[in-house]
Amino acid sequence: MKIVVVCGTNRDGALSRLLASEVAQIYREREHEVDLLDMAELPPEVLLGSAYSEKAPSVSAMVDRFLASDGVVFVIPEYNGSYPGVVKLFVDMLPYPEGFDSRPCAFIGLAAGQFKSLRAVEHFQQVAGYRNAFVYPRRIFIGDSFKQFVDGKLADDELTKRMIEQAEGFLKFISCVGAK
Repeated sequence: MKIVVVCGTNRDGALSRLLASEVAQIYREREHEVDLLDMAELPPEVLLGSAYSEKAPSVSAMVDRFLASDGVVFVIPEYNGSYPGVVKLFVDMLPYPEGFDSRPCAFIGLAAGQFKSLRAVEHFQQVAGYRNAFVYPRRIFIGDSFKQFVDGKLADDELTKRMIEQAEGFLKFISCVGAK
C-alpha cells in the first residue's frame, strides 16, 4: 500500500516534522511505500494568495502525491486551539470530491499543552468527514511536546508502541474499507 504521511505545519523547526518522520518509518518497516508530504513544501507564492486563482505546478504535484495514496496519516499540531491554516489551505487545493471521498485517514495530534491537540484533531476530522473521508477511529494525542523528544527522536516507548498499534490497525482498516 502507499501511505501518505502529512506533516501538518510549515513552521521551521516544528516537532511535528520529527513525529511525521517517525510515523513514516513505522510504515516503511512494515514494507509499505511511504510519501512524507510536508506542508513546508508549499511554495511561498501559494501562501500569499494566488493558490485559489491558479495552482502552481509544485502545488499540483503535491496534490497528485496525496491523490495517489491508499491511506493518509495526518500529523496535526495544535496552534491556537485548532489546526494550522496551512493544512486548510492544502485541503482547499484538493479536488472535490476525490480529495477525501472514501479515502482512509488516520490522525495523530501533537501539542505543547495539556489538551494534547484533541481540539485540533477533532476540528480537522470535521473537515475530513465533511469531505467524506473514511475516518480511522483510533487517534493518538501527544501533549507536552517539548518534553517528548530527545536528540530528535520520540523518547516515550509507550507512545511509540501506540503509534505502531495505530499503524497496524490503520493498515487493516484500509484493507477492509478498500483503498482508493
